[in-house]
Amino acid sequence: MSNLLSTSAMTAECQTRVPIGLSTTFWMKKLNEAYRWICQKGHFVWEMRRQEMTLTAGATSFQLPATLDPGKPMYLGGPYNFGTDPESSILSILPLVPAEDALDQQLSEMADIGGLFSCWSLIMDTSLTAPPALAYFASLRPWSAANPSEALSFQFHFHADASSTELTVGASNYFPTPNVFDNLLIELAEAEVRRIYGLAGWEIIQKRAESTIMVLLDKYRSSKSTVVGLSDQQKQTSERKLMAQERA
Repeated sequence: MSNLLSTSAMTAECQTRVPIGLSTTFWMKKLNEAYRWICQKGHFVWEMRRQEMTLTAGATSFQLPATLDPGKPMYLGGPYNFGTDPESSILSILPLVPAEDALDQQLSEMADIGGLFSCWSLIMDTSLTAPPALAYFASLRPWSAANPSEALSFQFHFHADASSTELTVGASNYFPTPNVFDNLLIELAEAEVRRIYGLAGWEIIQKRAESTIMVLLDKYRSSKSTVVGLSDQQKQTSERKLMAQERA
């Protein structure tokens, strides 16, 4: 998290760079937009959150945090510390799988041990209100692994949705990004305002900020072993299959 420039200092700097009388509230909006743009480029350490989740007795699903970004990696570990014997805890990471694979697990596995789930999938609550408030649930399979006698606990690690971070102007408010991003956020906001008002130089400022940001982001990805993008994952899978064939 930044501890260099507060949002008060950042909006003041923006007003200095583009002295056309725009309010700090307006500049804060542009800084928040710049922050969300950065977060859209991948999954990063400052977005990581951890929360203990409880699966009620006999249940096979539980609601996930409202701040969850469903498009980024998430990890579910457990269950743990259930029953009178702590050694009965199943300490493992349950794989997140597509719905079709979860259904396959449901049909092919019949667990005899309560809590012995093999995977989970992401589902969305269909009972939406107006305006829509999306609610995501973790659906664990197979259902026969439900523990009817007691609740189970899980550790859920996830990336928070950038839109859940809407900072306001304040001397004690800081963006969650590291210090090195403070000036880059200012430049992105400046470039956008210059573009909107037809002021010269916005292309240069924007390109400079974006190129610097893209170089920095690789250092702050939350998973060093996961390559962002479905096409990259497919490429890795193909390469592993080819290596296996060559060894055979």
